[in-house]
Amino acid sequence: MATAASFWLYMLTGQRDSMPYAAAQQADLTIRQPRWTLFDRQGDISSQLHAQRLEHWAGEEAARLIQPRLSIWDRQQRLWRVHARSGRIYPANQPLLLEQEVIMRQEPENDGLHLQTTRLRIDRNGDSVETDEAVVLQAASWHFTATGMRANLGRQRLELLAQALGIHE
Repeated sequence: MATAASFWLYMLTGQRDSMPYAAAQQADLTIRQPRWTLFDRQGDISSQLHAQRLEHWAGEEAARLIQPRLSIWDRQQRLWRVHARSGRIYPANQPLLLEQEVIMRQEPENDGLHLQTTRLRIDRNGDSVETDEAVVLQAASWHFTATGMRANLGRQRLELLAQALGIHE
């Protein structure tokens, strides 16, 4: 009985953590409005990444991105824009991961390809893009749905992986 009362008193007084709850729920590092610009070997801009916020949390390898926006210039210098609600940026050469309401489109917006999915991996140089999730793809009068997609933007190659359905309007 004394042990139970001691445990109850211990939990009630909040002595179980030496750190206050609010401090334990904060990121180790927060950067507002981070921006990265990557250049190709010729010195031209190959991609730009902007986000509303970057957060790094203890115990996580990747940093979290809030409202990331990515611009990619392919080998033919066509512009692709990608945005999402969240993302993760990993160290080394691991792909950038964009999640939640991911939209990728080729500029100009009204003429180019338009892709929607829930998760998209983009390699560091921006050429390879892939997902295992459901995809909706629109291009001119074509409308495609599929599960999974791989694309190489530099080679102008796109592959729908499974359950592909296309409609021409």
